[in-house]
Amino acid sequence: MDSSMELFDRQSDEGAKTPVIVREELPLERFVGESLGQAVVEGEIALPGGLREETSVLCADAMAVLDRADVQADRVSVSGKVTFHILYTQGDPTRISALEASAEFTHPMDFPGAAAGMHAPVSLMAEHVEAAAQGGRLHLTAILRVHARVFSDEPLSVVTSIRNVPGLMCRTETISGCQTVASGAQDVLVRDECELGAVLQITDTLYATAVATVQDVMGGEERATVTGNVLLEVAHLSAMPSHPLVITRHTIPFEETLSLMGENGDELRMNAVVKDVAVLSQESAEEGARTLRAEVLLGLSGQATRRRDLGLLLDAYTTQGPLLTPAREEVRHALSHRQVHTAESGKLTLLLDGAAPVRTPLGAVLRPVMTDWSRQGGKLNVEGMMETTLLYMTDDSDVPRAYHSEEPFRMSFACDLSLPDSLVLTPGNVEAVGITSDRVEVKYILYLSCHDAPLGAEQLVTGVSQQDAPEAEPGILLYISRAGESLWDIAKRYRVSCDSLRVMNPSLPDVAQGAERVILWQK
Repeated sequence: MDSSMELFDRQSDEGAKTPVIVREELPLERFVGESLGQAVVEGEIALPGGLREETSVLCADAMAVLDRADVQADRVSVSGKVTFHILYTQGDPTRISALEASAEFTHPMDFPGAAAGMHAPVSLMAEHVEAAAQGGRLHLTAILRVHARVFSDEPLSVVTSIRNVPGLMCRTETISGCQTVASGAQDVLVRDECELGAVLQITDTLYATAVATVQDVMGGEERATVTGNVLLEVAHLSAMPSHPLVITRHTIPFEETLSLMGENGDELRMNAVVKDVAVLSQESAEEGARTLRAEVLLGLSGQATRRRDLGLLLDAYTTQGPLLTPAREEVRHALSHRQVHTAESGKLTLLLDGAAPVRTPLGAVLRPVMTDWSRQGGKLNVEGMMETTLLYMTDDSDVPRAYHSEEPFRMSFACDLSLPDSLVLTPGNVEAVGITSDRVEVKYILYLSCHDAPLGAEQLVTGVSQQDAPEAEPGILLYISRAGESLWDIAKRYRVSCDSLRVMNPSLPDVAQGAERVILWQK
């Protein structure tokens, strides 16, 4: 922020003067606030087997997808869908089966200050997932971490200058801000296929999860092109002895162009989220091999913003005539918008106390629950608990086992976020390696995605009132300043110009460090 002091309309007090208050509609994207909450999403699906067949749930995972966020008076309503993936055994405890189910949800959030016409970016993350079989049906529960931020594009009427006032002293400032000038959103289908080697002995493909990462964004006339990768993890059934489940990983590159409706901006941001994944495998020409076909539905969204430097009135007073009292309103606004994508690798060690000994780890499902964060040296430190489900085989049985635990984690990401509560953490590339019969090491990559907005806070003048000034006795005064008091503060208090105060006190600093002797001359 640049500040300057100007002398406007230093006029004589001959004749009555009517103050002229100059206003301007300020095009700032104002930050109304943020809210963090939890949503419980429940669903139910019928199991395909008989009612009397014993069912054992091995693990449950879920992906939350935002559909829309409606902003109303003091309220934000978040709607979306949760897709559940369940691995279980039924009847035959040695055979793993899979189910996919979805449940729609609407989550209301109290949000003081919100109003219709504002927009609310929302972050969703599944922190806990449960599945329980009962009476031939599977009851599903997911607990979502919901974070919403509300922004207003409505211009704010502020005072930019005052005219026609005798002895007027004004202080101005230049602030920076941004405004969204174009936006667009669309869904695209990304397809790919690859060969699954005969060595994996895959007999069927169960389901897949995916993470989308953005690598580059380029803009042109009313459009933006985004490139990135979809990181796909697929669960398959296998005929390998003592290894009934295998996980394969694939990278699908994408390049898509999105139309932006509005004006050209200075900066572009793009986001890509996975909304749905479909996979299947079929026997290929090579004996024992299979061909995997994958379709990933991506939700693309993009915005163009324009940065502006605006000269505004910061403060004002008069050295003669009536007193001026500026009315101020604190405004928090977005300096810019950015979509942050980064990742770090981590590992944890599971101690299987009291569980059957491990022979072959099959895989693991991780769900991070963030409990705290801190900034240090340009890095964001995230702490929490990692809900972990380990699938493995034992030495004395062909029945797959599941081990559930919660493990503490701490991760440092090379980024500095202004709104860390809006981040989403997604594990990927999860590998479980047996160390001993009761110790397993789980390696993973934790992907961070965040719609971030660096914020500025300003005291903007929204009005000016005028009052009669008390009579001041002319003469020379001695004033003792206080620490932190500025030259402008002292001049305004005694209604003298900053220039005259400087002439009388040439060694006076712009901001007093402590008690300073200040000489004033009041006419």
